[in-house]
This record gives sequence, C-alpha cells and structure tokens, in this order.
Amino acid sequence: MLTAASPTGLLGASSRNRQGHHGSFTVAAFYAAALVFSLMPDNSARAMNTPAMDREWTAVERDLRAARDAYERRDTRSLARHREAFRGRDHLLSHYVDYWALSASLAGTPPAPVEDAAAYRAFLERHADSPLADALRRDWLKALGRQDRWDTFLAELPRVAVDDDEIACHHLRQRVAARDPGAASEVRALWNGARPLPEACYALFAAARTPVPIGLAERWARVRRLLDDNQLADARYSAQHIDKLPAWFERQTAAIALNPGAWLEKERLDPRAAASVELFLFAVQRVARSDAARAAVLLDKRGKALTPADRERAWAHIAHFGAQQHDPTALEWYAAAGAAPLNAAQTAWKARAALRAGDWKLLRQAIASMDAAQQRESAWRYWRARAETAMGNAAAAAELRTALARESGFYALLAAEESGIAVQPAWKGWKPNAQDIAALAARPGIARALALYRLDLRHEGFREWQAATRALDDAALLAVAELARQQGIPDRAISAADRTLVTHDFTQRYPMPYRDLLAPQAKNWSLDESWVYGLIRQESRFMAEARSSAGAQGLMQLMPATARWAATRVGLPPKAARNLSDVPVNLALGTFYLKHVLDDLGHPVLATAAYNAGPGRARRWRAEGALEGAIYAETIPFNETRDYVKKVMANTWYYAQQNGQTTLKLSGMLGRVPGRREGDAGVSSLVAMAVSR
Repeated sequence: MLTAASPTGLLGASSRNRQGHHGSFTVAAFYAAALVFSLMPDNSARAMNTPAMDREWTAVERDLRAARDAYERRDTRSLARHREAFRGRDHLLSHYVDYWALSASLAGTPPAPVEDAAAYRAFLERHADSPLADALRRDWLKALGRQDRWDTFLAELPRVAVDDDEIACHHLRQRVAARDPGAASEVRALWNGARPLPEACYALFAAARTPVPIGLAERWARVRRLLDDNQLADARYSAQHIDKLPAWFERQTAAIALNPGAWLEKERLDPRAAASVELFLFAVQRVARSDAARAAVLLDKRGKALTPADRERAWAHIAHFGAQQHDPTALEWYAAAGAAPLNAAQTAWKARAALRAGDWKLLRQAIASMDAAQQRESAWRYWRARAETAMGNAAAAAELRTALARESGFYALLAAEESGIAVQPAWKGWKPNAQDIAALAARPGIARALALYRLDLRHEGFREWQAATRALDDAALLAVAELARQQGIPDRAISAADRTLVTHDFTQRYPMPYRDLLAPQAKNWSLDESWVYGLIRQESRFMAEARSSAGAQGLMQLMPATARWAATRVGLPPKAARNLSDVPVNLALGTFYLKHVLDDLGHPVLATAAYNAGPGRARRWRAEGALEGAIYAETIPFNETRDYVKKVMANTWYYAQQNGQTTLKLSGMLGRVPGRREGDAGVSSLVAMAVSR
C-alpha cells in the first residue's frame, strides 16, 4: 500500500537515480499516456468484471440495501418497517432483514427487553444453517448477561459455536455468584492471561474480588505485561483492582504515554514503591520504542536504584527495540538483560539481531530458547538450518531443510533450492466440469454469498463464503475457485485454490487476469511482468475495486495523492486519477510508480518494501554493507511489511515459473541488498532479467 507521502521522498533524488532504462521518464511517459488512453474505452474495470456481478439491482435488492443502510445507522424504526415489508417475500436474503432488525434492537439504547425469547429462538431455529445464527446468538447472550437473565442465558450458552470473552466473563460472573467451586481458578487464569478484555470481564473481576482472591504480585504482573504490550486502557482498568493504588498512577501513566523522556528526566524513582517502579519501567520502554540508545542512557542515568532483576527487564525492552531499530549495540543490550525472561517478540528480535550481525552461534541459541510453537514457524526452522550449516552440523541442517521443503511459501522455496529439490507447481492441474461448478453454486450458503457480493456487501458475503466452503475437499475447492473466478470474485478464487492439500491447480492460485493491459505497461517501464503480478496478488488479489481502510484503491492499491502525482508525470490529466478502480489507469500509474521506486532504490527487495512502507523506511533498513536479500527481508521492523515482502517475492517466483522462467531461483531474485556505503550495490537476477529485455 502506498502512502500519500510516498513520492515526496523521491522527488529530491539525483538525476542518475531518476533515470531508468529509457534514459529518462519523458519518452516512456509519453508512450504510457498514449497506451493507457488507447486501452481505456473497451477495457475499463467494469468491462473486465464478470457480467453476473454487474447487473443492475432489482427492486428487492435495492430494498435489501436500504435495510442494510438502516442497520448501519441503528435505525430500529426503519428496520421494523423493512422487516414488515419483507414478510412473505421469497428472496434468499430476506432473513438478513430479520437479523438486522433483531441485532439492532439488542444494540439499542435502551436495549430491547431480552426476556421475550420467542423472536430470537424462532430466528435461530429457522436459520440454523446460516452464519447469522451464531452471530445473533452471541449478541443475544451478551444482552442477557448484561441484564442478568441467567435462565435464558444458560439455556442458550451450550449452542455458541465460537469462544467469546464477553460471554465467557458473563458466565463466570454467574458462576462466582452461584459459588461454583471451579470458577475461582478460571477467573485467576483469565486475569493472569494478561490480554486485553471487554468491559464485562472487569465487572467480573470486581464481583469476584472477595470470593476469588488474587495476590498483589499477580495484580501488578498483569498491569506490567499490559504496559509492556502498550495496552494502556486495559493496564489502567487492571490497576484499579490494586489495593492502595496511588491516586496519581493513572495521571502519570498518561504523562508517560505523551512524553516518556521528559518524565524520566523529571521524576524520581522510589524503588520501594511498586507503582513508581512500574511507571519507571514503562517510561523506559516507551522511550526505547522510538530511540533505544536514548533509553539506554536514561536507564543508566536515572535507574541506578532499581533491583538487578528490574534493571535486566529494562535492558530486555531496550534490546528488543534496539534490534528493531537495527542498532549495532542491540546484542550488548541483550547481554545486559541477563536472566530476564524474554517474551516471544523479544526472543524473535534477539534472533534477528544475531542474524543481521552474522552471529550464527547466538542465532541458534536464540531459536533454541523459543517456545515450541515459535520454533515450528517456517522462518525459524529455515534460519536454524542455516545456523546448523554454519556450525558444521550438516545432518541436522539437512533434516530441517528437507522437512521444510515439503511445505509452501517463501522459506519452503529457499529450503528446496538449498536441498536440491525441484519444486514443480501443477500448472495443468485438475479442472472441474460445469456440473461440479453448478452443484456448488446451488448450495444455499454459496448462493447467499454470491448474492451478497452482488450487493457489494463484502463483509457479509465473506462470512457466508467462509462458512459454506469450510469443509470442502480438494476437488470441491477447485470447483468453487472456478465459480468465484467466473463471478468476478478473484480473491475468493485464490483463497479456495490455496487451501488444497493434494490435488492442485496453480493457475487458480496464481491467476494472470488483465494480461493484455498489464504486459504492455510492464514492458513499457522495463519491469519484470512476474514481479508486477506478484505484487498485485498481494496488494488486492486482483479485486479491481479493492479499497483499504487507509484509502488505497484498485489493483495496485494506490493512494489518491500518489495517483495524482504519478498522473502528472506520465502525462495523464489529473481527472484520470479520480477513478482508481479503472484497471488501465490503475496499472498505468502503479507500474510507473513501481519503476520510479525501483530506479531510486536499485533493488526489487528494497522497492517491494518501499511499495508497502515508503521509500524512506526501506532505505533506512539497509545495513552498512551489502546484505543477503533474505536477511534484509527477515529483519524488516514492521510485521506487515516483513510478511508482505516475503509473500510478494514468493509470488513472483511462481509467476516466473508460469511464464516459462523455470531456471530462476528465489535466492537469485533476492540477491544482495546494497548497503549504505558506496560500492555495495548488489543486483538481483530479477532486475537483470527485466533490464535485459
């Protein structure tokens, strides 16, 4: 996803960096503008979509959307009128109007009288096969719990299909009041879980305070862990359950959140007062989040009175964020943390700091200290194998690689290459026949999902689709993938094809729509077509009208400001950037911007990171010297961007295979990322391949 600020960091680049394969963007931009205008009349996003998803809405469908809009407003009066109007209407989505009316009543102020159970039970019995049933039952149970309607609550509780913290806390409050002997341990476990919880759980803790005593150390431990995780609201709610909590605790917590450095410089630590110690440690980790080196100075200056254990805990915070900031001192800070227990994130970043430093022994130790679930992650199995190789343990490394190579994804591909195992995607996989597809389309849940997608009710459509396809075997998954493709829902097609276990069709996993539009744009900017496809698959799953919560739009998820800037550079009128769901326009502007970023940064891994997080960040994440592309990717500080880069590059490898580039290796595509020092440039095979065309 691009941010509105993305271009500004590039405009000041040197003329050398702004020049691409064509010498400058001027000539290429002229042809790009001509190309996009030649394509626009007959190849708009609407023209590319399947007609079934683009029919005009019927009168019933318009009424359904009006009811949905009333639900969004929680307009119970309008919903009641819509509900009455839909009585007797024979439409497969008519029950949604019932659901919206009942759900809005439960959320109203004041809520509907939930003691009248007949309406809720009638809906739940009539529509038991719909995912709406469990959603309504959960809403109803929450309302029953808030109003202490325990008879009905307990009767319906066994039918809830998924775990829900609010419902669980209502139930625990009822059990505590009924003196259930097993409730105390569950309340204590919930408290000690130290995760954010809904308001009902804090009501439970207040009600259970006498019958379920929780020690002072346990109370502070929860507050500490929530502060460590930056869950400030829950930390404050939890602190209210501590006896003799200083009145200034909440005020000081807010002051630290605003300016932790100033607080540390001004406030005096009282090592005998738990509240003072917890606030001090909270302030240290808040400073460390943005400047670990400064936090280290402040800890040395102001934290001398801490106990050794608390100092080690502070160093663990500083080391964690220092590693994320690629501070070369991070491993020394980890050493200063001594025996402090590290959480999963702190351990992972210790491993990444060791990886970036090339300390294979410490990397192996860090991975070995992870819990079993974390060690099973593909990243740590791959890097454990690399560490074992570096330490001379070839047999252990081979065992890890061989097992990982049987899986799929970024690290599975790298492991397969290193093991000499040829990965052969099933490009001519199993194909469903028309009868298979028609049979799935007739299933009620899938029919409802398609009807909801037609109405652009994507959240509801997704929920129905997930419920209807949850238990399908491989053949049915490939049939439903083809159905989704035909209906213009490519993200669901990819998702279904991705789930097959034995029988595959990789053309469904890695589709190539809009090729007549994309290929000329990629060629025009000397971009590798497989890379562009790999990026779009991750950005939008080929949903032309995709829109992110931040406002990014279309296939290549362009922000409007970025699109306007790009339009001026390729010679399109500003109004062309207004409709970013138009496929030719989106591809023209997106490929231009991708080329611009690539030329500025000089490497596809850097450019991929920049496309998601911005060029400035991608540049700052480089090492002093050239760095292996896989190490750069694994040590990206942002979880989203780290995952994004790995998925885009793996996608690119699959598209390259589909395009006949069967000798291309993922490790070669990743290459070596150039360092900050001059002369450290490393060109990946992906760049070389594109430039040679």
